[in-house]
Amino acid sequence: MQPSAAPRPARSRAGTPKSPAVLLGLAVVAAARLLTLPRSVWEGDEILFLRGIVSFDPLHHSPHPPGYPLVIGLGKLLNTVFHDPFASLVALSVLSSLVGYAALVAAFRRMAPGPVADAERTAVAGALLFHLSPAMLVYGPLALSDPPALMFLSLALAAAVRLPDGDWRWAAAFGAAASAAVGCRPQLAVAVLPMLAATLALGRSWRLAAVALAAFTAVALVWFLPLLAAVGGPSGLLAFLGRQAGLVAAYDAQAPRAAAGGSSILVRFLAHPWGPRWTSLPVLALAAVGAFAGARRAAAPLAVLAGVDLAFALAAMNPQDAVRYALPSLLGVSFAAAVGLAVLARRLGRPAVIWVIWGGLILLGAGFVVYTAPLLGARTRRDSPPVAAARWIGRTLPARSILLVESELAPHADYLLRPFLRLPAAGGLDRFAGQPGSPVFLLGDGESGWPDAATFRWPDCDAYGKLTRGHFRVVSVSPLPPARRYETRRGVYAYEPSLRQPAWRWLDADAALRVFPRALRATAAAVTLALPDNAPRPAVTVALAVDGVPAAALTLPRGSRQTVELPLPAAGAAEIAFRSDAAFVPAAAGVGTDTRKLAVQLIDLVLHGR
Repeated sequence: MQPSAAPRPARSRAGTPKSPAVLLGLAVVAAARLLTLPRSVWEGDEILFLRGIVSFDPLHHSPHPPGYPLVIGLGKLLNTVFHDPFASLVALSVLSSLVGYAALVAAFRRMAPGPVADAERTAVAGALLFHLSPAMLVYGPLALSDPPALMFLSLALAAAVRLPDGDWRWAAAFGAAASAAVGCRPQLAVAVLPMLAATLALGRSWRLAAVALAAFTAVALVWFLPLLAAVGGPSGLLAFLGRQAGLVAAYDAQAPRAAAGGSSILVRFLAHPWGPRWTSLPVLALAAVGAFAGARRAAAPLAVLAGVDLAFALAAMNPQDAVRYALPSLLGVSFAAAVGLAVLARRLGRPAVIWVIWGGLILLGAGFVVYTAPLLGARTRRDSPPVAAARWIGRTLPARSILLVESELAPHADYLLRPFLRLPAAGGLDRFAGQPGSPVFLLGDGESGWPDAATFRWPDCDAYGKLTRGHFRVVSVSPLPPARRYETRRGVYAYEPSLRQPAWRWLDADAALRVFPRALRATAAAVTLALPDNAPRPAVTVALAVDGVPAAALTLPRGSRQTVELPLPAAGAAEIAFRSDAAFVPAAAGVGTDTRKLAVQLIDLVLHGR
C-alpha cells in the first residue's frame, strides 16, 4: 500500500494559498479601527469634508482645494444610508482600511521574494505594519481623504502585480484604481502618474497599456467633470488651481520649511510616522535590509510610487503635516520592513522563520498601540477640544455674543457655531472697542492668557507632538473685557505672542489708539509701558497726550516697566498718543530679523472710573 501524498495547500482563484493569517490580520485591522473610532470631529480638514458632503463647493472650501471630488462622491453615497456626514466619512475610512488591507496582502504576496508560504507571511506582515503603524492608527478612522485614497493605491498595486498575466481585466483595474486614488487626493497625481507610466512601460504590452489608460481616463471623467462644473468650467478651474498652487507655495514650501532644518524635515517624514525611536529605528533598519533583498521587478510599481511621493514631500510639503503627507510612502516602507523581517528569519534558520516574523510584528504592533494609546484613548472617550468648546459656548454664552476666532479654528466655528456672529480674531477688538454692551469672546487654539478663560483639553503626550500638527489639543474661550478694548489708530503693532497670549504690543515712535470713555463711564486709563532687556538703547522717553493735550511723560530705562494714570474727557471717544524720543529696527541693530521700527512696549491699558 502506497503512502498517501501530503495534502496540497488550498488555493484561491488568484492562485495563491489561503491562509488563516490573512483573515486573522483582517480581524486585527477591523478591531483596531472599530476600537479607535473618534467620538467627534477633530481636525479642521474633517470639517471641510463634512461641509463638502452637505454642499460640494470647492470655491468656498467645501471642501478645500483641490476639491477631493471622489471622496465627496463616495461620502454622499454613504450619507444616503447614515444621514450624517461625519458618520458617513468615518464609515468610508473604516471600510477603506479593510479593503486596503486585503489589497495590500494581494500585492505584497506577489512582490515578496522566497517560497509561496514565506511570501504570504511577508505580505500579511507588511499589510499589518502599514495599517497598525502609529500614523494609520491616528488617521485611519478619521473623516479624511487619506484612507480611501490609500485603499485605491493598494488596489492599484494589487492589479499592477497581475499585469504580467496578460489579462486585460487587470489592466483595466489598475488604470481605474490609479485614477480613483487621484480623484480622492488630486495631489497624489505627482506620484501616481510616474507609477502608472513605469508599470505600463515594464509591462511591454501596448494592448494592456491602452486598456489601462482608457480605464484611467474613464474613471477620471467620473470625478473630474463634477469638479469642473463646481469651479465654473475650464477658466474657473485654471484660476482655482492657480490659487491652490500659490497657497501650497506660501504655506507648505516656504514659511513652515524656512523654520525647519533639513535633518528635522527628514525625521518628520521618515521617522515620526513610526513613533518614537524605539519603534521607528527598528522599522527603518528592517526596511533598509528589505529594500535590497526585495528589489524585484514585481515591486517596481510600489518603489516608484513610494519613492516619488517621499521625494516630493521632502522637497515641497509642509513638515507640520509630514505624517499625513508621508502615508503613501509608508506603503513602501512597510513592505520593505516585512521583507527585512523575513530575511532576518531566514538567516536564523528555517525553524525560526515563523516566530521571528510574527514575534517581531507583535512587538512592533504592541509598541505602536502603547505609544498612541493616550491620544487614541482621549479621542474615543471624549469630544475633541474644539467640539467640547463649541458645545460649551452653545450652552453657556448669550446668543448675542460675538466670537473672535483664530484662523485654525475658523472651519470648526463656521460649522459648529452658526447661530453666533463669528469674526477673524485679527482686528476684532478694534471693531467692538466702543461697544461695551456686546459680549466678545476669543475662541483660541491653545492656552489663554486672559482672565476667566474656559479651557478644553486632551492630555499632552509625545504622540500628539510627533503624529499631528500640534493644533486642537487645547482650545480656550476667553472673555475680552470692555475695559481692555481699544481701537488702534497708528503705530500699534499686533499682540505678541498672540491675541490669545497678550503679553505686549510694540509701539512705533509715533503711535496712537482710541478709547471710548463715555460708553464705559470711564474717567481714567491706566497705561503700562516697558522697555525690554534686549533693547539696544539704554532708555527711551515717551510723551503721552490725550486728544492732543500733554498728559504725562515717562523715561523707561532698559529692562523696566512703568504705569501711568491718564485722565480722560467725558467724551464718546478720546485719542491717546505716544511719542518716543528714540526707536530702533531690530534687524539693523543686530537683535533679530524684525524690520519694524520699534520704540517701547504697551503692556496693558485698562479703563476705569474714579
